[in-house]
Amino acid sequence: MKKAVSLLAVFCLAVSMAAQNVVAQDVENDNEVFLSLTKTAEPLKNLTTNLTVITEEEIKEKSANTLGDIIEGELGISYKNNGPLGQTQSVFMRGASSAQTLVLIDGRRVNEVSLGSADFTAIPANMIEKVEIIRGSGAAMYGTGAFGGVINVITKKADYTITNTCSDDMSAALNNKSSNSNINLNPFFSFGTFKTINAGITGSYATENFSILLSPSLLSSDGYRPNSFYNSKNIFGKIGFKPTKNSELVLSGQAYNADIGNPGSLSYPSDTAKQFEDNNYLKLDYNTIVKDFDITLTGYNANYTRKSGDMGDAWSPYFSQYNTVNTGFKANAVYNEILTFGIEWDKSEFKQKNLISGSEEINKNRETLAGYVQTFLTFDSIENLTVIPTLRGDKNTDFEDVVTPAVSVIYKLTDEIKLSGNASKVWNAPTFNQLYYPADSWGYKGNPNLKPEKGFSYDLGAEYSVNKFTAAITGFYIDSRDLINWEYNPATYETTPVNIDKAKQYGYEIGLKHNFSKEISQKLNYTYTRAENTETKQDLIYIPMHRLNYVLTLKPACFDGLKLTFDATYNATTMYQVKSDYNPTNLYLEDYLLLNIRADYQIMKYVSLWAKVDNLTNNETYQLSYDYPMPGVTGTVGIDVKF
Repeated sequence: MKKAVSLLAVFCLAVSMAAQNVVAQDVENDNEVFLSLTKTAEPLKNLTTNLTVITEEEIKEKSANTLGDIIEGELGISYKNNGPLGQTQSVFMRGASSAQTLVLIDGRRVNEVSLGSADFTAIPANMIEKVEIIRGSGAAMYGTGAFGGVINVITKKADYTITNTCSDDMSAALNNKSSNSNINLNPFFSFGTFKTINAGITGSYATENFSILLSPSLLSSDGYRPNSFYNSKNIFGKIGFKPTKNSELVLSGQAYNADIGNPGSLSYPSDTAKQFEDNNYLKLDYNTIVKDFDITLTGYNANYTRKSGDMGDAWSPYFSQYNTVNTGFKANAVYNEILTFGIEWDKSEFKQKNLISGSEEINKNRETLAGYVQTFLTFDSIENLTVIPTLRGDKNTDFEDVVTPAVSVIYKLTDEIKLSGNASKVWNAPTFNQLYYPADSWGYKGNPNLKPEKGFSYDLGAEYSVNKFTAAITGFYIDSRDLINWEYNPATYETTPVNIDKAKQYGYEIGLKHNFSKEISQKLNYTYTRAENTETKQDLIYIPMHRLNYVLTLKPACFDGLKLTFDATYNATTMYQVKSDYNPTNLYLEDYLLLNIRADYQIMKYVSLWAKVDNLTNNETYQLSYDYPMPGVTGTVGIDVKF
């Protein structure tokens, strides 16, 4: 079966390369830009092959509820999921863990300093315009946490306008027949299995120098296991003002709260464990152009509060509160589109409190001051060659100073063929949980003497793009040291994190996109990953060796307004437990194949109906995390209105 995966990837490549000679059209990615790699909008065709853009249209086609739904199935990304909506989601990129994968919202870090990971469920899809993914290190531009890659969420906004973009009666009435303002409304509603409801509205208003967008929503589900309910409310907003032609102020923010039932594993279920989340942030950006400099100043404040526990635990009842406050300032400047430089200051404060005893268990903070510089180099003697060197320095109150150099190289062999490579130093700071976790009744305890994880990341890639067809292959290698691992000490009966491991992660990624015609398109992603602890010679857990995703989209000419999407995901060779004195062999999750289908029908200009069925074969035995079952076949229907 594993050989079949590789053969399928090669077969789809061959079919598409043959088919691309039949349809002669412009390359669809020519106008796509990418912001996250260089912190300035740059055409994707001019950058390296380790980048992915998920557009607003692609997000809609996924019928996604959260950021986790959006990135699922994308190239180089694998999942560890504890099941129902709202449960822990861990994202692995190129074999790096969630704490080693940096998540940003409009360039602002959202990984919590306590656990190191981001809460993907707390980022609703309706606030997202597009997602940019860097596979491989982003540490040189973003610092700690970007060991395996960067996921940057770009939120929606209301575009400034000076003309009335809608001329029909309905829009003219909404716009009050104004020639210099624009109103847009997008209500949406869906209902699915387990009484899953996603409802909300996105509304915007814009003039020549003022814009506002608001997007309130709610997402709820009874869940498919006892005590697996999820109820959340979210509101996202963004206000823009242009005091002059070349300057802009943008205030954005989000408020999210959720009540979540935690059903536990099959072996240790719970009917009483609960979790409550209350998150909010405000971010102010000032953008201006001064001569040849494009300058952005940013200030932000974020507050994350989580209460969780199980008062009904017969062995050891517990209930704790975790609070993180993140405050920061950034200044970024771009000179003449060839030189980018900036400074960042960030302070994270974390408190953990036992709500049963009333005692404060952790009260720590961390400050980071950083600076970076990056430039584009081209050479008259070597046409079509671009070199992008980057250098960043971090001064951290908890650890020694860190300098992270990086370089990207792009060479256009022809108009259709691009070669690229990346090399970077990487590092990841220990989380407050790893450093200061208070001793509990199970023997777990933090280690304040931990060092940052360090390493080097490399990749080489090639891309062929012509006639609505793009194929790319990228090989990668990450050499890591001082990896943090929780280790049991039989002498003290304690389990603590220690810097003991060295690891190497290597593999390759194949990505393919092809529009056969206006009616038929396909996309294929295949990732082969080996992640090995070089000390023990054992594979790292929860890193699938093979992961393949294939999407076929049809727009039948005989049914105007109908779009059908078929999605297949195959996951193989995922180890969840390493052999030990208590377990004589390595243990693996069951390989699985999931088939999904979605139909979208635009019944009129402003209204579309959609329906989807996930897990068509009703596979009820597959798991993404051991002992946490996934649901069988599920269905959802929805309506989108946009005017």
